[in-house]
Amino acid sequence: MHFAVVVINLFLEVLEKVSFLQFCTCFDWFQSLFWGELRVMLHLLVILSTLLTFKGVTSHRVQALSTIAIHKAVIAIDPKASIKASPSVLGLNGQQKELVTLEYSIPNPSIEDWIGVFSPSNFSASTCPPENVTATPPLLCTAPTKLQNANFSNPRYKSTGKGLLTLQLINQRSVFSFAVFSGGLLKPKSVALSNAISFANPNAPLYPRLAQGKEWNEMTVTWTSGYGLEEAEPFIEWGPQGGERRRSLAVTLTFDRNSMCGAPARTVGWRDPGFIHTSFMKELWPNSKYTYKLGHRLLNGQYIWSQTYQFKASPYPGQNSAQGVVIFGDMGKV
Repeated sequence: MHFAVVVINLFLEVLEKVSFLQFCTCFDWFQSLFWGELRVMLHLLVILSTLLTFKGVTSHRVQALSTIAIHKAVIAIDPKASIKASPSVLGLNGQQKELVTLEYSIPNPSIEDWIGVFSPSNFSASTCPPENVTATPPLLCTAPTKLQNANFSNPRYKSTGKGLLTLQLINQRSVFSFAVFSGGLLKPKSVALSNAISFANPNAPLYPRLAQGKEWNEMTVTWTSGYGLEEAEPFIEWGPQGGERRRSLAVTLTFDRNSMCGAPARTVGWRDPGFIHTSFMKELWPNSKYTYKLGHRLLNGQYIWSQTYQFKASPYPGQNSAQGVVIFGDMGKV
């Protein structure tokens, strides 16, 4: 609206100062300006109407873990409180995600009680590494990786103080433990700690991410493991589906706590990223299906394998084909 008023005022000023011929020329200019503005408004209306059609899309709002006042957390074990996790070993058949059952009890239950998942399992102040003088580490050296309300599965939790909870864990290359907290998220107090549990092979190669390579017939695969180059040689074994297999070596990178600029990235926000491996599958035939698996050859000659994955190679350049796009704001560390 403000833009339209400015244009009209300018138009009236021009009328007072120009001849009829000059006015016609100016009118043509104003007409083109008006239609240009109208086109912009129409485009904005189309965008707005498209956004309004996404009625089913909702925001996740604030991430629950970010609301924990972790710098105020204290450990105050209550001998009458308990929490037990089972099974103690996960992934015995090669699974890299598995359900864990938590059984817990607390003598003075509250609807503000919650369960925190920690990995590494030892998160007390005694394990805090030295930090720069500008940061004061909290009493917990690691923030929880997952949380759930203690009354989530038991509506009568406030009166019984007992709960049974099932959570899914993924292999994060470290041991897990669980804690019961009272005091809510703003004044968390750990009153019970569980036994430690872990995956059978926490170092296993996991979570492959595919990306288009530098050439149209090339695919890049990146994955994460707990094996450094001093322990094993990373590679991929791949080929056309049902066809001959070949192996391609991978490069390995990582970063450490000192790579971060400071707290909280170096303190409660830090998590060891493991080792990040990248390999390439080149000279792919267009539109063909390929399979691959991640491998590590240990120094003793033993091989560690991932499951087998598959993908379809890119089409010919310029070929008419449907394309799907997935956009991530931040994939995080896995």
